[in-house]
Amino acid sequence: MFENMDFKALKNARWLKDIRFWIAFTLVLRLYGITNPPIEISHNWRQTTVTMAARNFHETDNRILYPRVDIAGEKTGITGMEFPSLNYSIAIVSNLFGYQHWYGRLINLFITCLGMYFFYLLIKQQFNESLAFYATLILCFSIWYTFGRKIMPDTFSMSFGIMSLYFGMNYLQKGQFQTLFFSCIFLLIGTLSKLPTVYLMVFYSLPFFSKQIEFKRK
Repeated sequence: MFENMDFKALKNARWLKDIRFWIAFTLVLRLYGITNPPIEISHNWRQTTVTMAARNFHETDNRILYPRVDIAGEKTGITGMEFPSLNYSIAIVSNLFGYQHWYGRLINLFITCLGMYFFYLLIKQQFNESLAFYATLILCFSIWYTFGRKIMPDTFSMSFGIMSLYFGMNYLQKGQFQTLFFSCIFLLIGTLSKLPTVYLMVFYSLPFFSKQIEFKRK
């Protein structure tokens, strides 16, 4: 079976050295069972809460500042939570195609894969391509592999935080206003979706001490 395989050619194949292949590969792998109910070994309560608010946005009240849960008895169910970016994204897709809980899983998966690619671009921008490739490959098969398809905002928010960092670093280096704009928007989405994402901003301490970046930009 393996006699005619050219392992040397396979080893040197360009697509194996392209991080987009590995990100796409992990995406396809995680599509298996994507429609399963949100009952897993862990975080089933958290995932159910996300889908609960999303379904209520779709069926009861589409005002994004008034997320509702179904466990409030005779009360309205309106509750305090992080800004429901993921929940509302599920509701928007549900308005187009009809409600399905697993839309949240799919949305998180695509955003997380996008975040992985921006992680690659960020490391490549700050260091080199080889380090970026292997760091992102590790990220692809880290805890992000499982969390990236859960119906919860953890990797969802971190992905937006990474995108914000990438565009923010671009602004510091090149001074293009549009990159600063995108950095602010992605930072808002990321930190409001899950507040600990703001800790990513500690990486701005590195360019702050750089003499190669204009003081005005910093």
